Amino acid sequence: MSKKQKKGGDGGGLPGWFATFSDMMTLLFAFFVLLFSLSTIDPVKVAAFSEGKKGGDTTPDPTAKEKLDLAEIKDEFQKMIEELGMDSTATVSQDPRGIALEIDGDICFESSQVEIKPQLYSVLDRAIEDILTAENDIRPIIVEGHTDSDQMRGKMAKIYPTNWELSSGRAAEVVKYLISKGVNSTRLSPTGYADRWPFGITWTQKRSGDINQELIDAMNATKDLKRKNRRIKIIIGPNY
Repeated sequence: MSKKQKKGGDGGGLPGWFATFSDMMTLLFAFFVLLFSLSTIDPVKVAAFSEGKKGGDTTPDPTAKEKLDLAEIKDEFQKMIEELGMDSTATVSQDPRGIALEIDGDICFESSQVEIKPQLYSVLDRAIEDILTAENDIRPIIVEGHTDSDQMRGKMAKIYPTNWELSSGRAAEVVKYLISKGVNSTRLSPTGYADRWPFGITWTQKRSGDINQELIDAMNATKDLKRKNRRIKIIIGPNY
């Protein structure tokens, strides 16, 4: 008689526990792959993702100052000097470089000095608040220092031997103050003209080369003319 075949015989099959072991190994493999992937995350991608999330969740700042065009800046400068009662000591003009605000010596500096006078701080603060810190405004801001024709004497002559150093120092003092109040430093360019560009001489006249010593002497003949020459000029460049 033939023998009955045993159920579940040992005809080469794997033990039952092996399936459980295999599942466990697969899970461990997946776990270590996950750990590896986390350890090699690109920080640039993470930052980009984070910024994307941040940008999607934010709303425009209602207090942000809008960038003004040159015509609006000219109007704002004019309004500013009228409200500050500076009609006789400040002027607004336009030349090929942009819109210019000129503030004369009664407001800016004592003769042969670089210390900013309190009234000039008031003007600068108003300009910073209304015009110079507008969001996304990258137009250049030129700060010019000018002097009268008086030559340096005494102790100050050791620090500023000529009017070139003095005018440059004045422009630098204004620029440093603007930066300290939040104006973008990459926009600012200080420059000094000594007594070589008297008040009232236009950009076209300056470029023509017609300014000579006789003209400079004539335009510094009185204390009032010297006061006007001892000035700061702030020019905001053309629209971008």
